[in-house]
Amino acid sequence: MEPKINVKNLAHFSWLSRWPQWTGYAAAIWSLLYGLLGLYWLLGGTGFPFGKNDLRGQMMGSFLSNLNVDIGGKVIAIAGLVGTVVAFAMVSTWGRRIPSVILLSFAWIKSVTLVLIVPDSRIVQNFAYLFLLHFDLIDWRVVNQVFCIVGGFIWGASGLAYFRLTRDACGNCGRKGVSEGSSAKSVAQWGKWFTYLAVIMAMPYGIVRWAWALSIPLGTNSSTIVGNEDSVISEAILGGLCIGGGILTLGLIQRWGEIFPRWCLFLAGKQIPIWIVVVPATLISAIITLTGLKLSPQFIYMMVNGTITIENWGGFVPFLSWLPWGISLGIATLAYYLRRRGRCKHCGKL
Repeated sequence: MEPKINVKNLAHFSWLSRWPQWTGYAAAIWSLLYGLLGLYWLLGGTGFPFGKNDLRGQMMGSFLSNLNVDIGGKVIAIAGLVGTVVAFAMVSTWGRRIPSVILLSFAWIKSVTLVLIVPDSRIVQNFAYLFLLHFDLIDWRVVNQVFCIVGGFIWGASGLAYFRLTRDACGNCGRKGVSEGSSAKSVAQWGKWFTYLAVIMAMPYGIVRWAWALSIPLGTNSSTIVGNEDSVISEAILGGLCIGGGILTLGLIQRWGEIFPRWCLFLAGKQIPIWIVVVPATLISAIITLTGLKLSPQFIYMMVNGTITIENWGGFVPFLSWLPWGISLGIATLAYYLRRRGRCKHCGKL
């Protein structure tokens, strides 16, 4: 027998746990704001972040480096207006007149576009530079990309909530009737292998950067990189972020990824809240995936035409592991979530 949930207690859940109820409205507000911004650019406003106004776009792997304001402004304005209507349709009774496949398709396409198509490698570049206390490269174009990624996650969440609603499933956990999905044993099995793959894919970039920090000319003959005292710390930190991230990824299948270890002092022995792991891991997998998606075609082309050689491959080839790294990390994070989510506090299903 399924345990009953006291409806009165739902009011005491945090606003975050009630995300299926408000993400649709958040998606509508986001779309309206960005649509108005597109209209502003179309009418001659300054700050259009793509095309000829973005001098670093092509170098950073932007898919929109050739987009002009006449087309881009119209697309953004129309997509914003349509997105506002679609978002309200997903949370309103009148939206039931529209086939759900249309609303869902729009939501998923918008989410993928905002997270993986609009941003480029400047996202991960500036994230890494934060650890070097280097903020000079953060400009309006980077802020715009961050804003789009936020919008993409909002649209993804609203689409997921609507999809669950159309299935008469719990908006928070997605379960309906008798518990569905893979068994814990099956999840642990495939989650383990994707975790190992993510760890392996994180290593190439980190190994090359640590080699440079140690003055080992691995894949480069540039004196400005190897043997330069000013770059030792930065190369060590950049390499450490990848290798350290790979090691932390093992926590997705280890006990210390679920229970705070002894060195955590007063937290030692306590269970790690699932969202402390899932949220950052999901975000990192997204920015790694989009970076690999943007740079891999460019670097493969450079390998084919001979621009990348045995003398300079270290600055390019390690990025080819980023796309499989990001995807495998995302799948490993999903497995961690499915394995640990337990009984839903909203519907009571296990």
